Amino acid sequence: MKNLFKKLKKKTIKTVDMVKEKTQEQIKKKGLKNFILSVIMVCLITFASLFLVFALYIIISSPNFDKDVLYSKEASVIYDVNGDEIARIGQENRVLITYNDLPQVFVDALVATEDSRFFQHNGLDIARFMKATFKQLTGSDEGGASTLSMQLIKQLYTQKGDKESKGESLLRKFRDIYMAVFKLENSYTKEEILEFYANSLWFGHDGNLNYTGIYGVEQASQYFFNKSVSDLTLAESSLLVGMYQNPNRYNPYKNPEGCRNRQKIVLKLMVHHGYITEEEQNAVLEIPIESLVGERAQSASSNANQAVIDYVLEQVEEKTGNDPKKIPMKIYTTIDMKVQDVLNKMNNGDYFKFYKAAVDEDGKKVAADKIDQVGVAVTDVETGAIVALSGGRNYTALGLNRAETKRSPGSTAKPFFDYGPYIELFNGSTGDYFFDDPYTYSDGKTSITDADNKYQGMITIREALIGSRNVTALQAFQKVMAEDDEYIPKYVHSFGLDYGDNLYESYSIGGFMGVTPIQMSAAYGVYARGGYYIEPYVFTKVVYENNKSYDYKYSKEKVVSAETSYMITSMLIDAVTHGWSGSINIKGTQVAGKTGTTNYSADDIKKLGVPAGTIPDSWSASYSPEYSIALWYGYDRTTKDTNMNTDVGWNARSKLMSALAKNIYSTNKTFKKPSGVVSVEVEKYTTPLQLPSEYTPENMRITELFKEGMEPTETSIRYAKLDAPTGGKSSINGTTVTLTWNEIATPNAISTTYLQQHFNDHYGKFASKYYEERIKYNATEIGEIGYQVYSKTDSGLTNLGWTAKPSFTQTIDTSKTNTFVIKSAYYTFKNNASDGLEIVVNASGSNSNVDAPTDNTDNNNNTENTDTGLD
Repeated sequence: MKNLFKKLKKKTIKTVDMVKEKTQEQIKKKGLKNFILSVIMVCLITFASLFLVFALYIIISSPNFDKDVLYSKEASVIYDVNGDEIARIGQENRVLITYNDLPQVFVDALVATEDSRFFQHNGLDIARFMKATFKQLTGSDEGGASTLSMQLIKQLYTQKGDKESKGESLLRKFRDIYMAVFKLENSYTKEEILEFYANSLWFGHDGNLNYTGIYGVEQASQYFFNKSVSDLTLAESSLLVGMYQNPNRYNPYKNPEGCRNRQKIVLKLMVHHGYITEEEQNAVLEIPIESLVGERAQSASSNANQAVIDYVLEQVEEKTGNDPKKIPMKIYTTIDMKVQDVLNKMNNGDYFKFYKAAVDEDGKKVAADKIDQVGVAVTDVETGAIVALSGGRNYTALGLNRAETKRSPGSTAKPFFDYGPYIELFNGSTGDYFFDDPYTYSDGKTSITDADNKYQGMITIREALIGSRNVTALQAFQKVMAEDDEYIPKYVHSFGLDYGDNLYESYSIGGFMGVTPIQMSAAYGVYARGGYYIEPYVFTKVVYENNKSYDYKYSKEKVVSAETSYMITSMLIDAVTHGWSGSINIKGTQVAGKTGTTNYSADDIKKLGVPAGTIPDSWSASYSPEYSIALWYGYDRTTKDTNMNTDVGWNARSKLMSALAKNIYSTNKTFKKPSGVVSVEVEKYTTPLQLPSEYTPENMRITELFKEGMEPTETSIRYAKLDAPTGGKSSINGTTVTLTWNEIATPNAISTTYLQQHFNDHYGKFASKYYEERIKYNATEIGEIGYQVYSKTDSGLTNLGWTAKPSFTQTIDTSKTNTFVIKSAYYTFKNNASDGLEIVVNASGSNSNVDAPTDNTDNNNNTENTDTGLD
């Protein structure tokens, strides 16, 4: 290796020497001056070639300069699922003005703030551009190079909806320059360009209007000042120009202080460029912002469908890269206005009297974050489409849309993190047993409790899901993780749920932040449609002015079996029927559902200064074969003034969901059971599950669902028929006969040796507890093994008594033949007594016995035992 490096080193030195010698020869032949000129020429030609190639690329990749765009008044139109118009968005709603309508003070403010040399350059302010470019390259600044002409080109032609990288931003900037200089400024006067610019300005949102923006200075002037733009004063003009940089941040109603600070910058620039004096600046600053704007806009009410409109626009821009507020288009959505109107009525308080009034005593709306809130999403089970959503009460344009706000899901997460994975991975049954007993997380220290701080002992998955037990949910989670620690992450993500980078055991009961009502509705929709996930979507088609279109085609992905889906659904139907707080009763329609509540820790309660028992989230999710509904209820922020406890949360969600279900779900809709699911009767408290014996009491039988081929085949021995005694004999002493027989082996059902091994094998850390409970149960409800002795006559059997020993003494009539029947039987539980052993005692004193079964019945009609114990 060292030799190789030496050779390479020698070769490199030799090459450098050769280049050096050649260069010296060239210098000697041409002279130093000519050589330098040659190098410079080569560099210039190379640079010019690269520049021409780059310029050609910019020209070719720039959009067409369609002059109609500058004059366009077309709006984007949003249609519902039936093709009826929901809203019109954008520029059609603006009122166009000419340059002559603009007061000079507005033009001065705009030019001073945005492009001080506007009337001197030809679309590119070279000095400003070079300065800004240098700052960008050094990383000390990020912008400030765009002229008014370049800004107009960006707004109407080159800006895309996608977030730009630095490289894309630089290329777009050069396209802006090319189109501003060679297209816009080459075709229009400065006054015309200012006219286009003033008409294209966006001044934020007005929730009282049936669209989502205030476009153009005329509309802005009317909205904020109740006057035409031609009548604007210096104070009003400087306010509007200041707003343009960030209309929402500098909105005079929402943020008067920020609006004032921005206005100061505009006025300072006007003074700097000689448009106004400092005295005029100071006079404007003495006028309060609140005095400048009109009263009407301050009390503007929200469009009932505003959250839907905002979400549609957001999704269209995200998927197409085009902003419907700027590019006219027809948007065909999946919104069903019949369903949407139900949510709108809910927001208005038609179905439930919310705890906090949405309007104060003066008729003004209370801030949305000061009242109890809802976030709801409704998706179509068949197509996965979003058919309706609620962003919350008093929702305003671009406000907090609670249908897409992440919250902690609580127990609504259990079908996805626990029981669904368990059934799918282990081919489990709805009757599989878990142990609702004192329990800890895997650290062995941190306890997990149920909401009622009680324990229900040994319960099935169905009972656990109906009762929303936390301990059993964690146990199911742990069993799956022990088998395959990648299974739950894949399972949960396939349902469109994202819990973050790490999976913790607390997530088994929904203790994480990260689920929206839209996502939750889509996730439960998977179980409703038999195991297929469809990413929620809100539009199917976008048609542009040139008749080109963007079509959205949803896709279905199989993420869980139809069998598991139906089994989860079956249990959640029972959860609604038996475990629901409230009532959902739709004629002929099956409704499945799950609720969820999250809690604060004691430390959080103390930090927030709120009452003990305060909760942050209350969820209710339900679905029919037609729709999936997810509802979140609570406060945006928990404070001393805005908080709820469990009773408040439970009451609100149950009444709200009951109302939504009643008004949204159709009648006579039922889930179809897959052929791969079978219903099987099993004996309660058997682990693993076993079939009931002939003598298992009715109250110890349950019918549960199994995947075909996975149903139990073994019969439980707990109440099985006992073995009959054999070897019957008799001996007579006077009028007394002594009956004897062979003793049967102790049945496994009461054998301490057998039971101890059984519980150790199948009950894990709970073996000792449930073994002791079985022993106690056997002692009180079953009794020890022994023998029931009967006398047999033509009229049947007469009970003579029970004995624990394999012998029995009885006085008889020695003048005739006596027949006795001996059955193995427990002292208490008699139903599973064995077939009888017959012993016939003749008058002569001889005897015979019959080991075969007998059908004779007991004339004493022994009472049948019932069993309420645990296995």
